[in-house]
Amino acid sequence: MRLTRRGFSLPELLFALALAGTAAALMAGTLVRQQRFYASAAGILDTRAQLRDAADVLATDIRGAAVGLLGLPVMRDSAIEMFTTIVASVVCVSSSATSISIPPASRESGNTLTSVLALPDSDDLAVVFTFPPGRPDSGQWETLRVASFVQRSVTSACPEATGFTSAGDVAAGANSFVVTFASGAARPLSPGAPIHFVRRARYSLYRSSDNKWYLGYRRCDVSAGSSCGAIQPVSGPYSDYSSAKGSGLGFRYYGEDGSEILPGGDSRLVSRVDITLRGKSARAGDLAGDTRAIYSDSVVVSVSPRNRVR
Repeated sequence: MRLTRRGFSLPELLFALALAGTAAALMAGTLVRQQRFYASAAGILDTRAQLRDAADVLATDIRGAAVGLLGLPVMRDSAIEMFTTIVASVVCVSSSATSISIPPASRESGNTLTSVLALPDSDDLAVVFTFPPGRPDSGQWETLRVASFVQRSVTSACPEATGFTSAGDVAAGANSFVVTFASGAARPLSPGAPIHFVRRARYSLYRSSDNKWYLGYRRCDVSAGSSCGAIQPVSGPYSDYSSAKGSGLGFRYYGEDGSEILPGGDSRLVSRVDITLRGKSARAGDLAGDTRAIYSDSVVVSVSPRNRVR
């Protein structure tokens, strides 16, 4: 009896291989398109996030800046310098004209009397509300340079008897802050008086070593004609700088009556700052199979400083 081997013929094998290859190519093409889509979408979302983050940082610092008292030392189309609030508190104990203490940042009761973003040092200023004894209606803000800012136990610095701390704070081992000023205040520093610590800072658009433009931050000395430290990147990249419309970062300054205040004007009268941010993706991308291109977006924010002249 003759046995017959069953199998695929050569044409059948070639057809199957061709069919499998076509299916694999289609699947690979689909995966590549999906990968490009998600990479492009991630680039767009990253650009939008950069714009939002920068707008939030600038708006927060401008809103809390001491504009009415100290003004804006630098007021340009792509750079702004201001005194930003880093600590807000009240005077707990006034030991002398050059030394006070403030309550701890964390209290057992949960009530916050001291808010700390960064610890002040000798390059920062304190702005404290002072008034003659018994005449709070004639008070005014006084500016003092910080000499030291150190932590001390509430027992020695801001005891329970002051009413600004409690037995729970003592039991928890909370620390208050003792502040020493470089010179004495002209008026008494009364317990309960509000006090803010401000830091001179500059935000500007700058070109980095990779030839791209970023939002940068510099800390500056509080002295008149201050010098600033090395620039630190905050976010980016952004569109290139241009003195005309279309710059990656732009500031415009307005007074209470809506008139624009140009650089060189009285910065203490600024009541609104318009911020424009224009960003672009780091790489070209596409979402619908079109020609690959750099994605661009923009954000416009108007901010009114709380501490402005009214």
